[in-house]
Amino acid sequence: MGRHNDHNIKDVFTFYEEANPRIKKGLDTVKVLEIWHEVMGTTISGYTQKVSFHEGNLKVYLTSAPLKKELLAGKEKIISLLNDALDQPIIRTVEIY
Repeated sequence: MGRHNDHNIKDVFTFYEEANPRIKKGLDTVKVLEIWHEVMGTTISGYTQKVSFHEGNLKVYLTSAPLKKELLAGKEKIISLLNDALDQPIIRTVEIY
């Protein structure tokens, strides 16, 4: 005898995430922070002091001025790489400090 309300955990979690915008924002922030370190690699992550994400704006604080200059030149590529890794276009701008 089967249950009528059987759902897999992924479907339940997706429904919960879509029904609660605050949860979705928090999960997006965590995903962006994790993806930054994955995509940029250990060298750039080593020079990364702080990463924050809020409403489509990614702020990255670096400890290396030459690296900052190099990343400023490739902001569009960074946005593209990160959004591809996230499988959704949630990053609209990148600010590098």
